[in-house]
Amino acid sequence: MKLFSGGRKRAQPETPPSAPTRTVATHRDERRKAASQPARRDEVAIAAGQLIPGDGKVIEGIAMVDESAITGESAPVIRESAGDRSAVTGGTQVLSGRIVVELTGPAKPA
Repeated sequence: MKLFSGGRKRAQPETPPSAPTRTVATHRDERRKAASQPARRDEVAIAAGQLIPGDGKVIEGIAMVDESAITGESAPVIRESAGDRSAVTGGTQVLSGRIVVELTGPAKPA
């Protein structure tokens, strides 16, 4: 007797997924690096839809960042490389734009 669960079966990949990666910018060259490896002083390129891996400062670009998980504020904030709006918090999400962040603290787990 087969029981019906009432839900649809989700498609499963035939091969296990590879470890997540992030784009790490080094002297303006970009390369892929395992997500578990970003460390203090790494420069990490973050595009729309990606999480910021750790606390840091924006050194290049401009983006709208969702900090609602940290601050409770529902409106996204602008983070850019110049001025007092360059600090970013690990675990927040880039909604639009692309930034390069120099990590100032340990990376958060992906």
